[in-house]
Amino acid sequence: MFNYSANKNFAKYMLVCIALFGVAFLLVVLDLLTVPVFLVFVAASLTVLVGVYYLICAHPLKKVSRQIAAIVAANPYENIKLTRKDEFGLIAHFFNDVTKNVEGLSFELKEGERMQEELEIASQMQQSVLPKSIPVIPKLDTVAKTRSSEEVGGDSFAIKEKNGDYYIYIGDVTGHGAPAGLVMMMVSTLFDVYLPFYDDTYNLAVNINRTLKPRVNQSMFMTTSFFKWSPASETLVYTGCGHEHILIFRASEGVVEAIPAGGIALAMAEDITEIAEEKPVPLKDQDIVILYSDGITEAVNGSGELYGLERVKASATNYGALGSALQVFEGMSADLQKFVGDTIQKDDMTLICMRYVKAGYQSDRQETLVNTNWGAGQNAAVTPEATPTATVPAQAPLPSAAPQATVAPPPPPPSNEQPPTQPL
Repeated sequence: MFNYSANKNFAKYMLVCIALFGVAFLLVVLDLLTVPVFLVFVAASLTVLVGVYYLICAHPLKKVSRQIAAIVAANPYENIKLTRKDEFGLIAHFFNDVTKNVEGLSFELKEGERMQEELEIASQMQQSVLPKSIPVIPKLDTVAKTRSSEEVGGDSFAIKEKNGDYYIYIGDVTGHGAPAGLVMMMVSTLFDVYLPFYDDTYNLAVNINRTLKPRVNQSMFMTTSFFKWSPASETLVYTGCGHEHILIFRASEGVVEAIPAGGIALAMAEDITEIAEEKPVPLKDQDIVILYSDGITEAVNGSGELYGLERVKASATNYGALGSALQVFEGMSADLQKFVGDTIQKDDMTLICMRYVKAGYQSDRQETLVNTNWGAGQNAAVTPEATPTATVPAQAPLPSAAPQATVAPPPPPPSNEQPPTQPL
């Protein structure tokens, strides 16, 4: 319990000295005390009074002011060690408490700077993995874009060509920050590593999972869907790994069909050979396949309301008949933006629209220049004009049941290249 006794104590000493001066002066008047003795008495009393003042007020004030000046000048400082319970003890206690809080804030600021640097690294990883543009896919008019959130998420997608077929995947890592960025980069790298050795999406998913699982934390996993488009046979097959629904706008009926991706997320189980399954996606001319990440269904508006799957389906229904994949993408993007308004989103958003054009959608260039960054202010970028080609035979009916796929050893690679025999 603090009290304000320093001034009171000093006042008491002053009153005692004044009283003693008065008694001594009275003794001088009564000739009971000589003047020289009186002067010595006064000098001694003043000396004692000054000493008392220094010990009670000046010295502790000097200690306090020295440390306050040090912290104000951002110089090294020390805690003030005063056990007194008067005004100066209160100031010392307050100073020590404030500096303790300042040290805590300083640590938090440094930790915040470290985390910000970590997030910047994760963001750079994410941007380096995402494709900067997408290839022209014969008979599949495609637009794919991603929008980064305020926090670093784990969205990723890729479109790769191999022997005339096109392999597409979309994925989303749980969580945010550097860990999510690392898992995303691992999956993207494994996709590139295993693609030369496997021709089906089932074996891609199984082997990526087998390599990924022992290398990530138990709480980290990635929902994914792998697709294979074969322009020659005009067939689309996929293997789902716990990702969002696959939406298909049926052009002839004007409705949207939602197909569960199936499977479980990568890295949730050590072996998914019995869980994963490659399935066909029957398509008719002008049908549109729509893929998305949960950043879209879980987008919120200012009232905290989720965008949800039903709104995504309704938007796809409204814009599916517009024609090009780019028009569908822009319409759905506008609907989403109108819903969320200025609300900051905490997850990445990825949207891929793929329109099947039986007549043969082609480009006069080898590669489109459509920027895949949804937030780059280039939403109005135009896909090269479609050029109709010679009519091709009608699409052969797809099998009603998915083929039973098994994990097979990789085919012999060309020249001296060897397939990966050990997990990375």
